[in-house]
Formats: sequence, structure tokens, C-alpha cells
Amino acid sequence: MKSSPYKLNGKLFRYNFDTCIVEYIMKADKDDLEADEEWKRTHGGRSLFGIGSDGYIILDSIGLSLENWKNKEARDGYLSAWCNDLDEELACMAADFVKYELPYLI
Repeated sequence: MKSSPYKLNGKLFRYNFDTCIVEYIMKADKDDLEADEEWKRTHGGRSLFGIGSDGYIILDSIGLSLENWKNKEARDGYLSAWCNDLDEELACMAADFVKYELPYLI
């Protein structure tokens, strides 16, 4: 069983109560769904994006105890720290792209 999506700092999360895992998720859009269906047709039924039956894509996941998920202050603190990590990782990837890939595309 999973929680309803929980939005914090512009990101969506949900909690998997069976595995005690927080999932960083996004809602698949029309293009994602079409690309996934095309991929399934040409790759033996395997999903490209792993879109669940609920229409969400799991981008990343981390463990969190149920007690901390139920405690809003603990949950928000934990998720805020993870959001900072995700934002930092994205900034590093963007800087690497500009430095190493973009010159070859210009």
C-alpha cells in the first residue's frame, strides 16, 4: 500500500508502507505514456519508464521508518535534505553537460 502523493519543495513523494521506502515520483504525461507503449511494442513488453498502473514514474527511492513518515516535522526535514541533494546532483550534471558535451553540439 502506498500513500497519496506528498508535495514538498516542488517535488512529489509517496511512501510505500510495505517496504518502508519513500519514492520520488512524477506523473507520466501523454508523451511519456505514448513513448512507453511504443517501447513495450518493440522491446518484448518491457517498460521504458516503469510507469505504474497509477500513472506515476518512480525517479528515485530511499528508506525511511514509518514513525518518521508519520511525524510531519521529521518527514519534512528528511525530505528537505533529500531535495537539496537532488538539486545539487542536478546542478552538477548540468555543469558537466555544459563543460563536456555542449561544446560538441555547437
